[in-house]
Amino acid sequence: MGTPQPLILQMVHYRSALEPRCRFQEEDSKEYGSPIVSGSTIADVIKSRTEALLKKTKTSVSPKPIVMRAEFAHCPNLTIIDTPGFDLKVACWFI
Repeated sequence: MGTPQPLILQMVHYRSALEPRCRFQEEDSKEYGSPIVSGSTIADVIKSRTEALLKKTKTSVSPKPIVMRAEFAHCPNLTIIDTPGFDLKVACWFI
């Protein structure tokens, strides 16, 4: 899934989290919301936040990140930052 705004995925090792717990950082806050388990729900949250922000700012790309924290007993402490990408159409000059 590509997003027109950065996606920060914080993987956090918690020994007590035997099932993955994914939480999104609340808008304009340092607090994280309730845990989400379903992959499709996570995708829906990313999509709805992106659409709402782009509609509000009337832009096609935003520097404001979506921050998601995944807490799990079987993951390392790791942060991944996915920045917006650009698709380039390359002309084929030869056949």
